[in-house]
Amino acid sequence: MKGNVSVSQIARDFASPSYSKALFQFGNTLMLYVTSVYLMFALLPVSYGYVLATSLLATVAHVRLFMIGHDCAHRSYLPRKGWQNKALGNFIGVLTNTPLDYWGSQHLVHHQTVGNLDKRGYGDVGTLTTEEFKAMGFWSRVWYRIGRNPHVLMFILAPIHFLIMQRFPFEQKNPPRKVWLSIMGTNLGMMIYYGTLVSFFGLESVLFVFAPVLLMSSTIAVWLFYVQHQFDEAYWEREETWNYKNATLKGSSFYNLPRWLHWATGNIGYHHLHHLNPKIPNYKLADCHYADPMLQEGKSINFWESFRLAKLSLWDESARRLISFAEFDRTSETTRQP
Repeated sequence: MKGNVSVSQIARDFASPSYSKALFQFGNTLMLYVTSVYLMFALLPVSYGYVLATSLLATVAHVRLFMIGHDCAHRSYLPRKGWQNKALGNFIGVLTNTPLDYWGSQHLVHHQTVGNLDKRGYGDVGTLTTEEFKAMGFWSRVWYRIGRNPHVLMFILAPIHFLIMQRFPFEQKNPPRKVWLSIMGTNLGMMIYYGTLVSFFGLESVLFVFAPVLLMSSTIAVWLFYVQHQFDEAYWEREETWNYKNATLKGSSFYNLPRWLHWATGNIGYHHLHHLNPKIPNYKLADCHYADPMLQEGKSINFWESFRLAKLSLWDESARRLISFAEFDRTSETTRQP
């Protein structure tokens, strides 16, 4: 594939959902989730250690279900892009506590504005420039530092986002009717789902089974979407120079994970291709990535490197790169010295 063929044209060839691949993936993921949750309830009288060990399998299935629901929000998972994706996405939304149309509307804006400094704050983690941070008051800077601390972000704010913030349209002003219906419908489905389990097993058992799964899966989901836009030479531009194609390939990374982790995370590690063409279903992203060397030219980060990158919190417009608070403090101290 040479000549005048663009990466967008190559990727477009993979933007075709498949019933067989979609239903196989959804089927084995749902089976893993149901089986592992059943085992957790069965093991409660035996040992909570066994329950926690089994919760790792349930967490993997929960994350995969969320990624399938993510594809449904893009109308890319099943061939009938309208009602089939919506129906499946709403069902998965009950299991993952995520209203399809509410979360999806925020996420779609993120795709349309990723890397745009003048359109931040939609479906992403807030990022300030160094100059904006300098201009803030003391307590505003303290709260920003706390909110951008990876431990606070992943272990506190991530569960709050999925368990509380998705129960009401906190992040939208004047939300449309479909968003309200999505939220209220998901909340009702959750009441029926968890209420039925409570009636059979009791509130305490349900809490002991689902607490570790929901906490771990929400942390992993936020981590995956967060860290793949977090690297030193990421893409941030003002509106007048912002370019969608550059934002996708330069502002999103390939999370170079072992094959089993790609499977466990629904292939969201091929994030550069997902942003290049959100209509590519997750089960075709790997094939797309290896279809042509041009699709492998984006930023690649490995598992261990991602932990260092998670600390990057401010965009330095003059240096055109993300920096950590530590680097910002060192630079500020140097400029203050006579």
